[in-house]
Amino acid sequence: MTPAATTALRPTTTAIVVTTSTVEPTTRPAPPRCRPDPFTGLASTLAAEYPGRLITAHVHDLDTGCEYSLNADNRQRTASVFKVMVLAGTLLEAQRSGRDVSEWEMSQLVPMITMSTNPQVRSLWHSFGASPWFEETRREFGLGQTTVTADNGSAWGLTLTSARDQVQLLRQVLIGQWGPIGSEYREVALDLMTSVVVDQTWGVKAGVPDDWTVAQKNGFAGITINSVGWADPPGSDQGYLVAILSQGWPDHPAGIAAVEVVSEAIALIMTSPLPE
Repeated sequence: MTPAATTALRPTTTAIVVTTSTVEPTTRPAPPRCRPDPFTGLASTLAAEYPGRLITAHVHDLDTGCEYSLNADNRQRTASVFKVMVLAGTLLEAQRSGRDVSEWEMSQLVPMITMSTNPQVRSLWHSFGASPWFEETRREFGLGQTTVTADNGSAWGLTLTSARDQVQLLRQVLIGQWGPIGSEYREVALDLMTSVVVDQTWGVKAGVPDDWTVAQKNGFAGITINSVGWADPPGSDQGYLVAILSQGWPDHPAGIAAVEVVSEAIALIMTSPLPE
C-alpha cells in the first residue's frame, strides 16, 4: 500500500458518519498454511546473547491469519509505543463527533507520532478527560493484557502491555480487521505512522525489503526499547504486523541492536513465499 499524500494530514471540516464492527472476530477459518515459526530456537539464542534482558514479540501474518509469539507471558513497559493508543483514542473522539480530526488535534498528533515528542500526550490527556480517558481507550480497543499507569498524566510510559496487545491494536488502527475506527480515520493513522523521522525508523523495519512500506512507532526510554508496526509489500499481499518489546538495556544502541536481531529473524520468514 502506498502511503497517502502528505497533504492528507491536514484536517478538513466535512462531517463523517462511520459504521464499523467493534468486536474482534471470535471464529475464523483455519489458515490454509502457515509460514515457519520465526521464533523457533530464537528464545534460547537471545537468552544466551542477552542474559538478564526481557524480550517479547508477537507477529500476525495478514496473508494467512497465522500468529507467532516469543515469550508471550511477558508484560513490559510501553514507553512511547503508548502513543499509538493515544492516537487511536484521538481518532475515535473525532469520529464519534462526526467530524474530521481538528487542526489542534493534528498539531498534537503529528509531532507525537512522527518525532515521538511527549508534551502532546499530556495535552491530549487533559483535553479528553485525564486518566479515565486512557483507561476508556484501553477498554474500547480490547487491550486486556495492558494495565494503564497514568494517574497523574505523566507516568503513561510505565504502562505495562503485551506484544500481542500491541499487535491487536495495530490490527484495528491500521488494518480495520475489526474495531471502532472507520477507514477515513485509519488513513490518518497510516499517514502519520509512515511519516516517522528517519532517525526513528529503526526496529521493525530491520530486514524488511526496501520496496515494502513500513508504518511504525518506536518506544525508547531508559532501559526500555520497543518497536511496533506494519510491514506492507507492494502488490496484493498484505504483509505482517509485529510488536517487539524489550527491557534491561545499558543504553539505547544496545537495545536497538537486539530489537533489530529479532526483527530480522521475523522478516526473513515473513517476507518469504508461502509454502506450497
